[in-house]
Amino acid sequence: MQDRSVSEYLSFDRVAADYDATRFLPEPVRDAVVEQLLSAAALSPGQWLLDAGTGTGRFALPLARRDVRVLAVDVSVKMMRQLLRKHPPASLCLAQADLRRLPVRTQSVGAVLMAHVLHLIADWRAVLHECRRVLRGGGGLFLLYESGKRFPAREHYLQLAGERGLLRPTIGAPSAEVVLGYVRELGATVELIEHPSLQWRASRSHREVLQEMDKRTYSQMWELPDEAHRELMTQTRRWVREQFGSEDAVISAEAVVKLYAVRFPDPSSHPHES
Repeated sequence: MQDRSVSEYLSFDRVAADYDATRFLPEPVRDAVVEQLLSAAALSPGQWLLDAGTGTGRFALPLARRDVRVLAVDVSVKMMRQLLRKHPPASLCLAQADLRRLPVRTQSVGAVLMAHVLHLIADWRAVLHECRRVLRGGGGLFLLYESGKRFPAREHYLQLAGERGLLRPTIGAPSAEVVLGYVRELGATVELIEHPSLQWRASRSHREVLQEMDKRTYSQMWELPDEAHRELMTQTRRWVREQFGSEDAVISAEAVVKLYAVRFPDPSSHPHES
């Protein structure tokens, strides 16, 4: 029997319709990510950028609208249908695929972008090896993480769930630090791309956050029994009213995009992974 831990790969099919509303990124910040990425990638004319785990195309679309040739790959058909509703330009191509077996020729793309993906895949190391396989010599793998946006209602819910042992352990890479440590073991260099334009303050009302939580748009909540989820929501709403007076109170939280440029040794210096 196949080891379940190796075969696991979380798909966002179940929350595709609500994903964009709950993963909001201000347009100036998104545009700044694109600018910093393209500057560091230094793609030659005609080179492809692979967006691995594109989801609804948060970054694939603005990249393609800059006339970059983008291959957007995701395991979730429903997420990519949301992308198609946004009328992508001809420079964006879509492919439904498992990131552990990319439908791309070896050494054929100029850059790879992965944003919030590796924690969802049990054998995340295989994904990194695939990225290294498809990159041309000198090409960069760009790992994007958003940090901050710690809104009290969600943090309180997760704290309660954790105290009761209800949270499923992360099936994939536990942190960016672990991922970066692994690529360094493979001989890669890592550069954190920093710029003031990648920082902002996110503002949401408690009510907005609670509504997102009701829909269980965050993968940590998917495995909770319905009864436990309802109880936690009741307790969290009560806590919000006690601490802040109203669910309509607005909270502002610091947020930042961390963009890492990973560059592997020349592909000719290592054998290709199957």
